[in-house]
Amino acid sequence: MHTPVKLLSVWQWCLLLLSLVSCVLITENLVQQDVAYAKGQQLEQQVANAGHIRSFLETELNRALYLSFGLSAYVQANKGKVTAEEFNVLLPELVQLGLYIRNIGVAPNNRISYIYPLEGNEAALGLYYPDVPEQWPAVQQVIESQQGRLVGPVQLRQGGLGFIHRLPVYIDNTYWGIISIVVEPSKLWQELQLIMDRYGIEAGLRSQLEDGSFSESFVGNNALFYDDSLRLALTIRGAEWQLAIRSTDPLKGRTSEIRLVGYSVTLLLLMLISWLTASRHQLQQSSHQLNLQQQYLSTVMDNVADAIITTDANGHIERINQAAATIFGLSMNQLEGVHWSSLLDDPQEQYALLQATTDPTKVAKTQGRNHFDQAFPLELSRSEVEFNQLKKNVILLRDMTERHKVDRLKNEFVSTVSHELRTPLTAINGSIGLVLGGVMGSVSPQVQQLLQTAYDNCAHLTHLINDLLDMEKLEAGKMRFQLQPVVLDQLLQQCIEQNQPLAAQAHLKLELQTQPTPSLVRVDPVRLQQVVTNLLSNAIKYAPINSTVEIRLQTEATQAKVMILDHGSGVPEHFQPLLFQKFAQADSSDRKQQSGSGLGLAIARSLILAMHGDIGYQPLQPHGSCFYFTLPVANPDPGQANSN
Repeated sequence: MHTPVKLLSVWQWCLLLLSLVSCVLITENLVQQDVAYAKGQQLEQQVANAGHIRSFLETELNRALYLSFGLSAYVQANKGKVTAEEFNVLLPELVQLGLYIRNIGVAPNNRISYIYPLEGNEAALGLYYPDVPEQWPAVQQVIESQQGRLVGPVQLRQGGLGFIHRLPVYIDNTYWGIISIVVEPSKLWQELQLIMDRYGIEAGLRSQLEDGSFSESFVGNNALFYDDSLRLALTIRGAEWQLAIRSTDPLKGRTSEIRLVGYSVTLLLLMLISWLTASRHQLQQSSHQLNLQQQYLSTVMDNVADAIITTDANGHIERINQAAATIFGLSMNQLEGVHWSSLLDDPQEQYALLQATTDPTKVAKTQGRNHFDQAFPLELSRSEVEFNQLKKNVILLRDMTERHKVDRLKNEFVSTVSHELRTPLTAINGSIGLVLGGVMGSVSPQVQQLLQTAYDNCAHLTHLINDLLDMEKLEAGKMRFQLQPVVLDQLLQQCIEQNQPLAAQAHLKLELQTQPTPSLVRVDPVRLQQVVTNLLSNAIKYAPINSTVEIRLQTEATQAKVMILDHGSGVPEHFQPLLFQKFAQADSSDRKQQSGSGLGLAIARSLILAMHGDIGYQPLQPHGSCFYFTLPVANPDPGQANSN
């Protein structure tokens, strides 16, 4: 039983806890002091920024408003006798001197008689102040106080908002009229926003009303007047405003750095104590786990039936499992450092095997040699791995001796059964054929139907046995081929004629598409007919009723390609890699339930390969199948061509 390790004693836990609390308290106290200092610095900066904004507003507004004093002095100097021609010269020059002036108006006897620019301000020309109740009290107050005053923002008669500076003109203590300058606020606020962006602040402006209350903000965020923002009074030419200002930049304190240093010291203290008390225990645990992992890995490798060999980048053996030692009859001590190719019957074959197994999914067949100096069949696959920045090879070897024995016994069994069945089946088939032919006299329709069913099934069984025997001959290399020049177009036409009754019975149409020039190939005509008939009958089985099965012949410079197309449901995608294997049959509910041995396509593939061709399958869109095979084009024999 494993005894738990006691990491810390009671007094060590108390000391650790006290150190932890002290570090936290000291750290948070320093943080609070730093925050207070940063807020003080930010407040000083806000006061300075407010001074910049106040200076900007006073400077820019006064620059425009001073023009009204100059115009007033001119009118007073001329005793109010200023002609329209003189105003038409003076007013444009004054507007050009101001940056934010929308218009200058002159109102002798409280009626605006002169205004510049006139464009956009037509509605204000001829305005009589006593007739404007929303403006007349402010005008009357200016006249009575004999002092100029800035008001606004005001809804202008000509449209839009503006700040209006009105200055009364007195000549010899007699009231003459009003000079008003309208300041366009939008351009002024744009310039003010640039200043706020430059200083990293947010500001708002609002007017103080006659009763001491304040209006809503006419510039900036109104919420600034109701939080902890800095608020300052602002007086410009009689206009009472309030400025609210707040910094948009975060506090420039060192809170994060202080906490980082303080808590880092605490963490280091904890880590140091933990490391000192637990390092030995961890070392023991790591050593134990490493031994367990090595034992587990060895157990897994030694219980794999296939031989596993790991080598370095140069191919020298570093490790083997128990199966490898059993298969080759050699121990790890005998194989360590030996090149893996020494396990092959032909060591020079290693280069071809390495090229053939560049992908872990690829399998190569070869011959191995055991300690009895006997060769035996092997299947080899290989993977490249990287461990500690070094390339390694993991080679998997499978002893195929028993599998070859089983395959040979299976083939011998199939061959024996096929030959033993062929003779009695031929006799049964012949006997039933004689009865059906009337040799034994007439029979009743019911008996005739039963005999016909038996005859058809005998024919089907005979075909199955012939397929088995053909496959046996092909695998044993005993099938003979009589290769000769054949006109492929004619052979395909013969196959269509032979399969026409089967197509008619299935309500299908067979159609041949060829090229004008006949295609000559060197094949065994009987075996090629067997291939075409097999593919045609397969297409007839799965083609829908009243459709067309097409045979297309395409000839190129070096090869002829034959395609058999049907418009059925097609071969399921998962089954397509197994199409040409022995006894392979698709099991899909959306296909017709057709009987078959599963040998037809495997035989067709072997026959085409024996005649130096190739065979394959491709699906049609949106549905259907296309089986094709290619054959090399033969050079025509002049003598034979003349005889034909």
